[in-house]
Amino acid sequence: MPGADVKELERKALDFESRLNQIKASAGGRQVDWYPYRTLAVFSILDKLLTGPRRRLLDLAAGDPILDLGCGDGALSFFCESLGYQVCAADNPHINHSGMRGFNTLREALQSSVAFHAVDLDSQFKLPEETFGLVFFLGVLDHLKNPFYVLEALARRARYCVLSTRIAQRTPQGAAMKGEPLAYFLAPGETNNDETNYWIFSETALRSLVDRTGWTVCDFETVGATRDSEPARLDRDERAFCLLESRHCPRFSVQLLAGWHELENGTFRWTERRFSILLKRPPLLRLSRFRFDFRLTIPDRVTLASRVNGIPVHEATFAGEGEHAYTIELPPEALRASPIRIDFEADRCVPAAAFDERELALLVSFWNPGAQESGATGPFDLL
Repeated sequence: MPGADVKELERKALDFESRLNQIKASAGGRQVDWYPYRTLAVFSILDKLLTGPRRRLLDLAAGDPILDLGCGDGALSFFCESLGYQVCAADNPHINHSGMRGFNTLREALQSSVAFHAVDLDSQFKLPEETFGLVFFLGVLDHLKNPFYVLEALARRARYCVLSTRIAQRTPQGAAMKGEPLAYFLAPGETNNDETNYWIFSETALRSLVDRTGWTVCDFETVGATRDSEPARLDRDERAFCLLESRHCPRFSVQLLAGWHELENGTFRWTERRFSILLKRPPLLRLSRFRFDFRLTIPDRVTLASRVNGIPVHEATFAGEGEHAYTIELPPEALRASPIRIDFEADRCVPAAAFDERELALLVSFWNPGAQESGATGPFDLL
C-alpha cells in the first residue's frame, strides 16, 4: 500500500510536534536544553521541494532502515518511528545541543525503540547498518571539517538522502559566489557564534560537491534570503534543500531468511534444499526480472523452483557441476508489494558426508573481485 504524500506527512508532523511539546513541558526538573528550532517544520519545505512519485518520501526507504544523521533531540527519528518505519538515530554526543539529554528524555517518554548510535563524522566513522533506504542529513554539512568524505561515505550506504545546508551568494565583503564553485571558510564564531561551523558553499559548489561524491540531484529548492545571501549575517541566511539519489549504493537490498548456512571464509554460503530471501526494492525502480547466481558441485541435474510472495513462478533445470544463473520474472502482483519474499526449492542436494551432516544444496558466492567486503546482494541482481 502506497505511503503518505508529503502534504499528509506535514499534517501528521504538526500533530506529533504538539505531542513532543507536551512531553517537553512536563519534563520538569530534568533541565534539558532543548534544541531551539522546529525540526518537524521541514515537511512544509519538503512539500515545495518534492515532485512526482518522490512526494511519497518515506516509500523510498523500501523496507530498509531510515537514518536520522545529526538527530539532535530526535524529533524526526521518533516521528518516522510513529509511522511504522525502522529508524536509526545518530549524532555526536560531545557537540549535541543537550549532550543527548533531550533525545533520551523523549525516547523514554515515548517508550521508543529507536536505536541511538554515537558517530563522529569528522573521524573515519562507521554506520550501524549495511544499507539505508533513506537518510535525513539536515543542517549538518556546514559543521563538518571534511564534508566531501562524509557525503562520499553516505553514497555507498544510502540510496536516497534529504540534505539541507546553508549556502551563500556573496562573501561578507561582497564578492560574488553564486555562479562559481566556491566555499567560504568561516572563522571561529563567525556564524551564530558557533565555532563548529566551517564551510558555507555557493549553490554551484554544493551541486558540484554532491555530484562528485556520487549523488544525483532529484529535487532542489532554496529558502530564506534568496537575494544577496552571505555566510555570517542572520538576516542574509539562505538554505538549500535537496533530495539526492545515490549512484553507488545498491539499487536494492536482500535479507537472507531461512535455509542459509553461515558465511565461510568470508566469501561463500551453502543453502539447504529449501531457502528464502526478502527482496527490498524501491518503488521507483521499475526493473522486474530477478537473477540468482550459484554453483552446483554434483554432476546430477538439479531443478530449482520458486514462489514469489506465494505465487509459483518459472522453474529451471541445470545440468551438472559449474556456475549457473536462475532468472525469473517477478509477477505484477508481487511488484506492488514491498518487500518481496522469494522461496526457493532445489529437488536434490549434495550426498551426506560423515564429516558434515548439514543439508547442502547450492554453493553461493558472496564475494566480487575488487570489492572491499562481501555483501548480501553479491549473487543477486535485478534486470
